[in-house]
Amino acid sequence: MIPKLRGHHLICLHFFKGEGYSEEFIKNIYNVLKNQKMKVADGADDICTKCPNLVEGKCASREYSDEDIRAQDTEALRLLELEPGMVVGWQNIAEMLPPILDEWRARFCNECKYSKVCFG
Repeated sequence: MIPKLRGHHLICLHFFKGEGYSEEFIKNIYNVLKNQKMKVADGADDICTKCPNLVEGKCASREYSDEDIRAQDTEALRLLELEPGMVVGWQNIAEMLPPILDEWRARFCNECKYSKVCFG
């Protein structure tokens, strides 16, 4: 089975270091990342299934609204030139990151509580 990943996870998970989350959530992320291909999801994905902030299929985080998360997804897909339903190789996404990373970081990483985990 090809795992489904939403837009911002296609970018952010390239910097995942196994910190800042519950053990169950981390284990789920590593299981998803074992796959070489991902299917682009529209909304909650296979990472979100183990997130305690997922309520009725939407992000209920105190830090980010579902609308904020969906805006990140939309921008990630625009930058990566991907659409929901597409299947893409994890390595292909990694190769797409260098030209878009400065724009992504400026727009989303500065306010993200995991930025120090991702970028030191």
